[in-house]
Amino acid sequence: MTGITFRGEPVTITGHETKTGQIAPDFTLTGATLDPVKLSDFKDKVKIISVFPSIDTGVCALQTKRFNKEAAKLGDDIVILCVSKDLPFAQSRFCGAEGIDRVITLSDYKNNEFGEKYGFLLEELGLLTRGVIVIDRDNVVQYVEYVKEVAEEPDYRKAIDEAKNALHDSTAGLASKLENAGLTSEQTEQTISIVRNHLEKRLPLFIREHLPEIFEGKKLELSDILRNQAEVFTDEVKDALSKLADKTEEVSGKFSEKVEQAFVKITEFFDNKR
Repeated sequence: MTGITFRGEPVTITGHETKTGQIAPDFTLTGATLDPVKLSDFKDKVKIISVFPSIDTGVCALQTKRFNKEAAKLGDDIVILCVSKDLPFAQSRFCGAEGIDRVITLSDYKNNEFGEKYGFLLEELGLLTRGVIVIDRDNVVQYVEYVKEVAEEPDYRKAIDEAKNALHDSTAGLASKLENAGLTSEQTEQTISIVRNHLEKRLPLFIREHLPEIFEGKKLELSDILRNQAEVFTDEVKDALSKLADKTEEVSGKFSEKVEQAFVKITEFFDNKR
């Protein structure tokens, strides 16, 4: 990892650089009660990992307070893990003094496992560099920020937005639903590809977050969800939705019908807004 500075001076970051799209490696860190805590302990949640050098510095304290504040707005499906090489005692002392109760503090003080696996080890200081990682429910890294200047704060808003997108990713669990409905592995892969390449990138979040409900056949009044949202679908998105419906033709009528109904409702709504 190059291009990182600390107070204007270049520093060396070692370990395996984390990149979006990769499977997040598991780790074992030390929690506030000195018990081991693993990434896999949060397998059903979206994870925001807030990394910093030391809780006893001003910027790191601000970072932890900010994520604690944001955590209160995110709900139980997103967990924020604050990782540093501070001793668990120091982390607990800070949290108690500052009323930090929405994030989970974890220490990498024992053997640099997190720092080395995720490429956050600041060689010159023996601490972790500053950054943020977002990992989805399927343990795929969706976002990484290595803060270029260690003394500066990370991009909170970007990390939070990426976590929300990961939470509402319409492909989460979709593959099993398609296979259970009767699609072959090849058809499932093609359908997931359409969702990822077209729907995920172009459908507004307020539609994407309800796609799993559509696939499950639950009653969904899209007019309520989309009220006052007058964006117009492009022909490309309409085509992608149509292809998605086509991929379900060979399965039971109910599943195919639900996808087709969703397509019709969405497009009719936006057509009426033209």
